[in-house]
This record gives sequence, structure tokens and C-alpha cells, in this order.
Amino acid sequence: MALQKLSHARLRVKNLDESVRFHTEVLGLEEIARQDGVVYLTCGTDGTFDVAVTEGGTGVISFAIAADDEDDLKHYKKRVTDAGVQVREMTAPDPGVEKIIEFDLPPQKQKMQIALLDSKARKHYYNPAARVANRLGALAPVDLDHITLRVGPDATQTIEFLTKHVDFHASDIVEFPGGQGRLACWMHVGDFHHDVAMFAGAPHETLDHLAWMIPNIEFMKLMLDQVARGGVMTEAGPGRHGVGSNLYSYFFTPDGNRYELSGEMPRCVDRKAPPYMWRADQPGIFSSWGAPFPESFKVGS
Repeated sequence: MALQKLSHARLRVKNLDESVRFHTEVLGLEEIARQDGVVYLTCGTDGTFDVAVTEGGTGVISFAIAADDEDDLKHYKKRVTDAGVQVREMTAPDPGVEKIIEFDLPPQKQKMQIALLDSKARKHYYNPAARVANRLGALAPVDLDHITLRVGPDATQTIEFLTKHVDFHASDIVEFPGGQGRLACWMHVGDFHHDVAMFAGAPHETLDHLAWMIPNIEFMKLMLDQVARGGVMTEAGPGRHGVGSNLYSYFFTPDGNRYELSGEMPRCVDRKAPPYMWRADQPGIFSSWGAPFPESFKVGS
């Protein structure tokens, strides 16, 4: 019995047709299905969708963590219900998904899902050679990497809920100056440094960024060239984060949501190890190479 990793996310976008064009022609994803005003897109390497977009603004509607089997769904349904949070069950809600449990993540109420994926659709390993080349440059992310949420003025409640009731482990925590509350946290269910991260933010914000896995900095350079040819300019990076130490580059999509290209995500080899604690004013949190925290990062979607 185990949770695996981030499986997929559903985002709000301002214009569905323009969003699909960006994701397929610029980012290099493949459209695999449409239903009920939702378009499902995939990197094409694991047999399931990675992001679903639906018209109606910006931000995250839901995100899903993949589970091993139906016993996981029953286990976490009881855990979350016992915590006083209502759980919803759905059968075949999305292409390639057999069943989910869904609940509102406190305090911002993003919908978190634990998903049992269709074993017939999902591949046992990634196969980048099997994907269809996109029109701009035959480049695309390898997979969905992680999601970073905006969770209100203090991340403490979200951290405690995920730790106590959904078996997440915190890798790094950033405290506000003076230690009064948590500004940010990076959390994992498997051995990647983070599957879900969270920053404090304004009450109307739900998403800081959605991150896509790329293999190395050379690939990142080519992806950024491709994104720029598609009319989207880089917001920050390339660089290497201090927290997490993964490679990064950020840009805002035409939808108004921030995306990250993320590479060389480290592994957490000891799940029992406590999180590393940082102060908000401590140098090197954003960039281990010395880049300053971008002023635009104070805004999410």
C-alpha cells in the first residue's frame, strides 16, 4: 500500500482554444481527449493525461496523487473522513482514471484527489521515443513534475493536514521571520524531493506554478528556445534552486498560469528524516547561484 507521485492537475484557463494551441504547438504536449468542456493533454510518455484545462479564469481546480490500488483509496478515505473532511468518490471521472477520492484541501479549498489509474492505459515505464513529435521542434517535457499551491497567509494548516492525514513528508520548510508561522513547504509521498509544494499567498490565489520534468540543462535551453519561438518569454532562470537544488526556469503561459521547467530533482532517501528548516531572510533559498528572488514571484494565479 503506497501513494506514488503527482499524477495530473486540472487548471482554469482564460481561453480554451488558445490554451490548447499553446500546450500542443508550443509546449509540445498531445491532446488525448475532450469531454464536458475539458481538454486533456499529455507529455505522451506514461499513457495517462498530465494536465486538463477548462475555461473560466486562472488557477488550479484540482490535482491528483496516484495510488497503488483500491485499498489505498479506502485507507485514505477513512483517514480524511476521520479528520472531519468530507470525501467524494467518483468512478471513471476522467480518461485513464478508474476511480478517485476527492476532498477540499484546507484552507484554500483546492480539490485534492487520490487516483487509481487505469492499468490498461498506464505504462509501466516512461517511453519518450513513443510520443508524437510536435510541430515546432520535437521537444516536450518528459512528465509532470510537481505542483506548487498558494495556501493563504500561512502554510501551517496545509502542512499539518497533509502530514497527519495523507502521509506526506516535508523536505524543507521556510519559516516567517521570528518563527511565527510557515511561509513555504516542499512535501513528497515518494522519493522525489517534492510532489506538492506550497507558498503563503493572497486569499484569491490557488496556484503558484505547475512544473514539468526535463532531463538536463541542455534540454532546458532548447525548450526555452522553443517556448520563445512560440511568443512566451522567460520570467526567471535558468538556474538552480537553493531549496530542493533542482534546475529551474519559469514563464507565464498565455493562460495566466505560471509554469516551471524543472530538472535534476533530488531524491529523499530517508523518509524518517525531519525537514530542513530555513528562515525567510536566509540567503540562498531561491537560487544557489545567487540570483535574487524575482519581484514578480510575489503574485500567483
